[in-house]
Amino acid sequence: MTSLLRSVLSIFSGKFAGLVISLAFTPILVRIISQPEYGLFASMFAAFSIVTLLSKGGLFDATRKIVAEHSDDSQAVSSVISTAVMISVIYAIVATISIVLTIQTDLIPARYVPYVWILAVTIIFANIFTTVRGTFYGFQRESIGEVLEVSRKVLYTSSALVLAYAGFKVVGVFYGYALSFLLLSLLGLIVLVRNYSFSVVGLSDFRDYGREIAVYGGFQLIGGLSATLLYKVDILLIETFKGNASTALYQSAIVPAEMIWFVPSVIQLAFLQRSAKLWKNDNIEEINSNIKTGVKYGILSLTLFGSGLFILAGPFLSVYFGAEYTGAASTLKLLIFGTFFLGISRTVVPVLQATGSVRESELITFVGLLVNVALNVTLIPRYGIFGAGIGTTVSYIMIFLGNVGIWVRSPFELVPFRWVARLVFFQALFVSVFAAIVYNIAFRPLIALVVFPPVGFVLFMGVNLYGGYIPRSSIKNQVRARIEYL
Repeated sequence: MTSLLRSVLSIFSGKFAGLVISLAFTPILVRIISQPEYGLFASMFAAFSIVTLLSKGGLFDATRKIVAEHSDDSQAVSSVISTAVMISVIYAIVATISIVLTIQTDLIPARYVPYVWILAVTIIFANIFTTVRGTFYGFQRESIGEVLEVSRKVLYTSSALVLAYAGFKVVGVFYGYALSFLLLSLLGLIVLVRNYSFSVVGLSDFRDYGREIAVYGGFQLIGGLSATLLYKVDILLIETFKGNASTALYQSAIVPAEMIWFVPSVIQLAFLQRSAKLWKNDNIEEINSNIKTGVKYGILSLTLFGSGLFILAGPFLSVYFGAEYTGAASTLKLLIFGTFFLGISRTVVPVLQATGSVRESELITFVGLLVNVALNVTLIPRYGIFGAGIGTTVSYIMIFLGNVGIWVRSPFELVPFRWVARLVFFQALFVSVFAAIVYNIAFRPLIALVVFPPVGFVLFMGVNLYGGYIPRSSIKNQVRARIEYL
């Protein structure tokens, strides 16, 4: 099995397990806590995501890229790991001090303070955990990084549900979140020490690699922060303008919409460190081949999951979240449309960032964020969560177009227009037939979710087997490769 395929399968397995865990966690949680409490959880978790991302300083991407570039030099790798871990601790200390000072100056409303204290305790362990995972990715041992992440999610969701059910409600959920990082960061360090040797960081290490890690991580932070704000700022603005109930509705739309880029996110995680090494070896032809493969499977996966969720949006929200969340169906459909474009962009962006266009790509994301904020502030007061969906969708499309513009000016080949047009035609054929079937046969929501997805999958496979996008030989090879991997 090729090294790239092994990495993709490792990340896919981890991401799929994480998706299953999330799919099980959310419907149980919304039945333990009330809708306003779920809205509070969504808004606080959005704030958590922003602060923890800032504290990490882009270290995950910086570590995996730079470790991959020096993977043939054990001494250099040792220095990179030591420096990255030390920088993660420094960032965490600065972030924690900043949070404590903010609490002491009464800038945070009293009702949010208990959650913020939990965040302050979590940061240092989250930073170490992120750096350890980045190191394993850099060594192309993504399987270890994914096992750690899946283990953390299992611990988080199980302890969060137990504590929420025991009466701790939203605070209990965040206690579970903190506990998962505490235990898995320590376990991750133990696994790292047992697999790779690295010494205590010295001044020479900082001189040699500290600036490189910090600078690349800083640029990744700009884009990562912009992307996170892009996903979370609308939640915070809805909380501000419309309150907890509307926030809960919007969260019920954005969570499944983000799930459909499951496969593009796998491709994104696999491509950066590998593209960095291929670029260093001047292997542009292999990068072009990887991009075309990534775009193909990105479009296929987004069509399969996105169209299914779009067509079955109402039944899905009714069964998964509850009848009181079906009002978010129109917003969910709108977000799916935008997510399709952003998902395609995620298959190309890591290649651009690994080969010298990180500043331009992050600038595109930042501009998309500004557009999103401007549209949200304008539209949410008047149109509520649907207005937030419009702002987010427009910004997603703009980011896609911006990254295509960078791709045009890069040394890499664009995928042929006729190839893309033919691929899209077959996907449109599948969507049209599947929609006609669903909209002409009436079932109760639960029955619809049991009957139609298998029908859609069989139809999708038939159309794409006929079109040649899922060759029979490829299926046999994938099954054989998976068996060898296990």
